[in-house]
Amino acid sequence: MPNRPESDYVVQEHPQKTSLTATDVDSANGADTGWVQMTVRFLATKDHLGSTHSVFGHSVMPPGSRHETHRHPHAEETIFMLQGQGVYRIGDDWVAMKAGDVALVPPDVPHGFWNTHDTEDVVMVWTYSGANSLDDAGYVHVPDA
Repeated sequence: MPNRPESDYVVQEHPQKTSLTATDVDSANGADTGWVQMTVRFLATKDHLGSTHSVFGHSVMPPGSRHETHRHPHAEETIFMLQGQGVYRIGDDWVAMKAGDVALVPPDVPHGFWNTHDTEDVVMVWTYSGANSLDDAGYVHVPDA
């Protein structure tokens, strides 16, 4: 194969490639597990793309939606805000977040996110490091009082 791929070598499909539109919205979680009015897609996991050490996902949160406080005993989580604004709980702190911001939550630290804008969706991508699925990361819902 040449240093610069020629069109004869470029493939459109690959077992370790997916897209947002080719990935189903998670339907296993909802308000009862703290995922309130949000759309979540797990794009890369052990079952989807064969990840061995991480999870990569995408969420859309309309105004008023939230991901209630929860923790992952076996993984740290990083979020990257693509659009919108809100408040991210990290431990006992409430952190203002907007498009372009990144936040890291260490393993087992309670965290959650609220879209606080009246009209704009929050769009974010996120990753768990140290686990290759939500089950392996552990998910402990800590219902908000």
